[in-house]
Amino acid sequence: DIPVQPLLRLICHALNCQRLIGDADPAELISKALACNSVVTTQPADAISIDIFSAAARVLLLAFRSIPAAVRSFWEKLPRRRDRDLVERLVIQSFAPLLVQAEATSAQALLAAQEDKFPDVEAAMVRRPKQLVLQLSREDLKAELCVQLPDAFPLRMAIAEPPEKMPGIPRPRVRNWMLQARQVLAGPKPMGVGRVMLMWARSFALFFEGVEDCPICYNVVHLSTQTIPRKACPTCKHKFHSECLYHWFKSSAKTTCPLCNQPF
Repeated sequence: DIPVQPLLRLICHALNCQRLIGDADPAELISKALACNSVVTTQPADAISIDIFSAAARVLLLAFRSIPAAVRSFWEKLPRRRDRDLVERLVIQSFAPLLVQAEATSAQALLAAQEDKFPDVEAAMVRRPKQLVLQLSREDLKAELCVQLPDAFPLRMAIAEPPEKMPGIPRPRVRNWMLQARQVLAGPKPMGVGRVMLMWARSFALFFEGVEDCPICYNVVHLSTQTIPRKACPTCKHKFHSECLYHWFKSSAKTTCPLCNQPF
C-alpha cells in the first residue's frame, strides 16, 4: 500500500501556503488549475510556485476521486481543530461541487448502462439541493430513495435517507436496503452513490419478481459481487448468496444450512 498520509499532509500545506499563492485568490487559482489540461506551464521560473499549487490541487482532486476513504481518514486524524477547519473550508469552496457533479454523472451513467437488470422498473436520478434522488416506478407504484450530500462531501460521508413511504414493500426489507447502502457509502471504493442507486433499483425490481433476501446477509443483491441468492438448501429450499454461504461454512466449521441445520 502507498503511504498517503505524508503526501496528503504536503498537499494540504501547499494549498494553504501564502508563499505559493501570494496575493491571488486561492479559490480562483484552484478553479483554474482543475480546469486546465496541463499541470506544468511553459512560463519562466517565476511561475513555479503557481505550478506547484496547481499540481497539489489536481493531486488532491485525484485522491478524492480514487481513494476518498483514505483522504477522509487523514482529515479526521489531523490533531489540530484549526487544520481540520482549514481543509474542510477548502473542500467546501473548491472541491465538493466538482465531486458531487462527478457522483451525479457516474450514477446516471451506471443506471443507464445496467437498465437491462431491472427491465420492468423505470429508474431515474434527479439532483436536488444537497441530495441525489433515485426515482423508481413500476406500473402505478412510485417510490423515491435519496442520498444526502453534506457541504464538505466527501470529507463528510454521504448519508442514505430512509424513505417516509415505500408502498407495497415491507419496512424490514427497506431497512435492509438502507443498511446495505450505508456500508457502500462508508466503504473505500469511489463513486459509491451510483453503486447504491443501482443496488436499490435492482432490489426494487427483484422484490416484485419474488426474489427473497439472503437469510445470511439479509439482502437480495450481494454487496461485493452484485449477485442474487441462487444456492438453495436441499431441505428447507431457502436460497443463499454463494459468497455468504462459503463464509458461513468457513466461520462455523460446518456444512449445514444456517436455517434448518441440515446437511447442505
